[in-house]
Amino acid sequence: MMPETAPSGPLPSGTVIRPPLHHERNWIWHASFYALLFVLLGLPFLRKTGLHYDASSELACFYSCSSPVYTLTIHGHQLPLMVLQYLGTLKTWLYLPILRFLEDTPLVLRLPFAIWGGLSVWFFFAILYRIAGLRAAAIGALLLLTDVTFLVSTCYDFGPIALLHLLFLAGLFLLMRFDETHRARYLSLAFFLFGLALWHKALFIWMLTALVIASLVAIPRCVLKHATFGHLGLAFGSLCLGAAPLLYYNVVTGGATLHTSRVMSGAAPMTQKLLVLKKTFDGSVLFGWLTEDAALETAISPPGISGKVSSKLTNLIGEHRSNWMLYAFILACGLGPWLYFSRWRKLVLFLLVYLMVAWAQMIALPNTGASLHHIILLWPMPHFLIAIAFTEIWDRTRRGSLRLHQVGAYVVGIALVTTVAVNLVVVNSLYTDLVTRGTSTLWTDAVYPLSAYLGSLRTSAVVTVDWGYSSTLCLLSDGRMPIQDMSFSLIDPSPDDKAAIRTLMSDQGVLFVDHTDDGEQFPGVRQHLAAIAFEAGYTKRVINTIYDRNSRPRFEISRYFAQP
Repeated sequence: MMPETAPSGPLPSGTVIRPPLHHERNWIWHASFYALLFVLLGLPFLRKTGLHYDASSELACFYSCSSPVYTLTIHGHQLPLMVLQYLGTLKTWLYLPILRFLEDTPLVLRLPFAIWGGLSVWFFFAILYRIAGLRAAAIGALLLLTDVTFLVSTCYDFGPIALLHLLFLAGLFLLMRFDETHRARYLSLAFFLFGLALWHKALFIWMLTALVIASLVAIPRCVLKHATFGHLGLAFGSLCLGAAPLLYYNVVTGGATLHTSRVMSGAAPMTQKLLVLKKTFDGSVLFGWLTEDAALETAISPPGISGKVSSKLTNLIGEHRSNWMLYAFILACGLGPWLYFSRWRKLVLFLLVYLMVAWAQMIALPNTGASLHHIILLWPMPHFLIAIAFTEIWDRTRRGSLRLHQVGAYVVGIALVTTVAVNLVVVNSLYTDLVTRGTSTLWTDAVYPLSAYLGSLRTSAVVTVDWGYSSTLCLLSDGRMPIQDMSFSLIDPSPDDKAAIRTLMSDQGVLFVDHTDDGEQFPGVRQHLAAIAFEAGYTKRVINTIYDRNSRPRFEISRYFAQP
């Protein structure tokens, strides 16, 4: 049988347990089981929302209607390198075969995200197993895959985050293998993956910096043992190789990644960062942002078997919008001093330092740390800590009297089962909201009929007035739709912008696509467009309105005509 707990002695190198070789195949099957559970749990969500602008803009970089910030031209071929100053095109290149040979449906576009999330769970289980044994790995994997924040944000991969978690956890696993075997190829591959993650999104530097500092603080001997000139050179070279597109871009642009104020969110106060941190931990951040809460009268009967079952469960149990992961994490942190004086001292110190350093970087920068796709980069370290706390409580009671062991086993078992059950209840509540209340404007599923309708018309240009759907229309049309995104120009239009818009209004083959009044993302763009039309003597005529599946008007399609 496999060992269910870690040995009571100190951990080798202060970091890992080396399981017997005959257990290798056994734990792989366990890890694969939890990875598959994640994919199955995420499948029902894949087709329930529209595509987020950020996810679409990454995938559409090969199309002429997209505008990546930097494209390299080699022998007449356009090779996109950077979507934004801090966001690379790694996902674009990975998706190239899918976009070339398959139809761009929500299931096709999002299934890889779910698979990447399953692989992240696999590596998470593998790392925890080698550190703390089977019980801790199972506890951690169950908590992670049922965490609604991790599940849904990974399957929709706005931000993006799915590849960052996968590359980070795969790199950690390879570093552990390097520590066990002293084979330099594991070290090289680990830092190559970290380099790819930096190219994918430069904010991976938060995770990499936290990893380095936490390792130096918690396991300095292990780090120094491997810190030879050869190993350091190999790690640095592999990191640069993986991040080569990002480095090249910054060389030719004079460090553009360091100047991202125009494409970053606005400054947020500390109170907002704390609120988003709390809501990300308990999963409530998704409700009302992903789902529609403003117009409850438009809720519909749940379609399909899964929708009906989910709705009945919600009616039976009640709607729950937050889980207990925040309480579990606070409890684990509260047990930190107790865990520090156990065999988990170095691991607990590593986890706490990692979390503090990573979040401190989000706090320090005024434009970061106040959104879900930033906070989620702390994952899955909180789940590591919670799993270790559960495991240590179990082991301590197990080494006591029989009565104490029985009480401890019941307490840990009930706490774990209850926490996972509440996680699943919140997952079910979110799914029920999606199938009955529908999606918010930002995530509207009306973008699919909008794309189909526009694709059926002959147009010289499609002008997107507001933010949030131009890249999605570009992606869904396989780059064939002649899109002109005027949303940023309409925030504060210059004389040249106004002249360009007037020219577009004069062409009867041009269609203007806008959110309806209550869905405006860039405040004021509708008013600015109306003012330009009035000054130029044009009248707006709405030729069609696109509704979502809840029969809510989401998009207006218009032409402009000169007044007599």
